[in-house]
Amino acid sequence: MKQPDLGAANEKFNPENVLPLLQTISAMVEKRCHRFLSQRYGLTMPQYMLLLAAMYGDATTLGGLADELNCSRGNLTGVADRLERDGWLVRERSTEDRRVVNIRLTDKGTRVWEIKQELAKEMADLSRVWTAEERGVLYRLLEKLYRDLKRRDRAAYLEGAQQVEAPGA
Repeated sequence: MKQPDLGAANEKFNPENVLPLLQTISAMVEKRCHRFLSQRYGLTMPQYMLLLAAMYGDATTLGGLADELNCSRGNLTGVADRLERDGWLVRERSTEDRRVVNIRLTDKGTRVWEIKQELAKEMADLSRVWTAEERGVLYRLLEKLYRDLKRRDRAAYLEGAQQVEAPGA
């Protein structure tokens, strides 16, 4: 596969413009997603993300789901309250440890898989401006950026943990 000529793009690249551009694009895409979820299902983006994490993630408690979603448990409690009120999920006390409350999707909540598929179709419309090759390049670049950011976050976390352990050493 022939690689696209990125020479022209390199000439226009200005690091000062990248963050505002990424923030603007992210906000525009999130707005489209929010409108889709709200109009069709009465869901907010945080509610949708919690349903996805509950369906596909490893965690079953609000604390574990908050960790997976990288948000506070306090924020997630309100989101879960509304989802429970609207019949998307239920809270169930663990039979092994009464202190533990697990989240379980209801039949309505398991529809999140269908919602994800529909949302993917809606978002695919955004990629119509690119060729298949350009979509592949974009995905690889975004994936590479994601991996690097995860690596940096992990390194910063480990560095912080070492500093906490070493004050008197």
